[in-house]
Amino acid sequence: MKIRSITKKTVSFLCCLSLSAAMVCYSPSFTRENAAVHARTLQEIQEERQQRQQEIDALQAQLDSLGSDKASTQAYQDTLLQQADLIRQNIASINLEIDSIQADINSTEANITYLETEIENKQKEIDSKVEDFKDRLYSMYVSGNSSLAAVLLGSSSFYDTIVNIEMVNRIAAYDEDLINQILDDITSIEESKKALNTEKLNLEMKRDSLNAKKKEKEAELEAYNEKMAQTQEIIDRLAYEESIVNGDKAALERELDNLDNEAAEIKAAIEREKQLAQQRYEAEQRMLAEEAARKAAEQNGGSGAGYSLPQNYVVPPPSSGGFIWPAPGYAYISSPYGYRWGRLHAGIDIGDAGIGGGAAVASRSGTVISVYNLCTHDGPKNYACCNGGYGNYVVISHDGTYSTLYGHLRYATVSVGQYVEAGQQIGVIGCTGHSTGDHLHFEVWVNGIRQNPLSYVSP
Repeated sequence: MKIRSITKKTVSFLCCLSLSAAMVCYSPSFTRENAAVHARTLQEIQEERQQRQQEIDALQAQLDSLGSDKASTQAYQDTLLQQADLIRQNIASINLEIDSIQADINSTEANITYLETEIENKQKEIDSKVEDFKDRLYSMYVSGNSSLAAVLLGSSSFYDTIVNIEMVNRIAAYDEDLINQILDDITSIEESKKALNTEKLNLEMKRDSLNAKKKEKEAELEAYNEKMAQTQEIIDRLAYEESIVNGDKAALERELDNLDNEAAEIKAAIEREKQLAQQRYEAEQRMLAEEAARKAAEQNGGSGAGYSLPQNYVVPPPSSGGFIWPAPGYAYISSPYGYRWGRLHAGIDIGDAGIGGGAAVASRSGTVISVYNLCTHDGPKNYACCNGGYGNYVVISHDGTYSTLYGHLRYATVSVGQYVEAGQQIGVIGCTGHSTGDHLHFEVWVNGIRQNPLSYVSP
């Protein structure tokens, strides 16, 4: 938990320092370069972006609604098309039926015309027979003889008389039978004509009924066509509205892209400022370390004794875990790894007499990832100060799996990003932070979890 607290505080410090650097920029060209970028803040861009996104969401909801309306209208139109098609089929069937009935009517009319001609011919035949009969009667009347007398007088014998009388009777009967036959034919033809007229009337009535039904279907089809036109107008209007909304949505999305690009430029500028601030911070740390070393050397008569590695110091071979002892010349462990006062002491304290001013070295080769060098409370105290009690410290990362922490330093002699070899001095042991006396607090981390350092190092 302590290392997390240290990391958080370090990041906070760097962020604050970055913001301060953004306010006071040493390079005039840098200020001109970012003047336009900083015309609006990230918060303003994010608020505008949120507003644009809300507008886009509203437009999308409108598009969904339009699409739903368009789909339902299209489905309604499809139904109208199906119904109109069925009506057209009905009209086509009615037309076929009307054509068939009209053909029957035409045939009946032809039959009626034929019968009228037959009646007329029969009537002429009767009239001719009647005229012949009238002529015979007239002749007998003019001669003053009856037909029977003429037959008797004209006969040469009784046999001739009998024969002539029979012939007269037969002629009269024949005329009567012929006239009756013709009258019967006329009566039959008249009856056939009457039946045909009745049939024609029925066909005409059926045709008129079908024509009325056809008109009804045509009127119904016209109504469907009108509905089709109306729904097409609705579909066209919805499609137009969709195109307008899509255009507005595309414009807003372009604005979002512009806002994202603007935010990216601002973030890039902030990152550049942070990098410059980090560089200035590291330079300042080096200056502080050099100044502290200079002052310490002056206090010790200018020799610098006690602030460097022991004379003839040879880096010992690493342990089986690859680590070496971090405090050369000092081996007393004043506080081991484990729980004390109700909480975990996550490292070991190396606190021999006279350790103050001694050298703290890298326990293993790696890259310095964190340095704090601003704590000036270098002396015994019963309270925590600076970075949760760590005071000045150095954190080194070893191959991404292991990391080590060196706390309560009088000052650090390395900077962030610097690569150090095992046994290289990284600071001077002191009493900064929560410390009652000079000592080196040493921690070993494995994949972010603190372990007992004595599992990896020994004096």
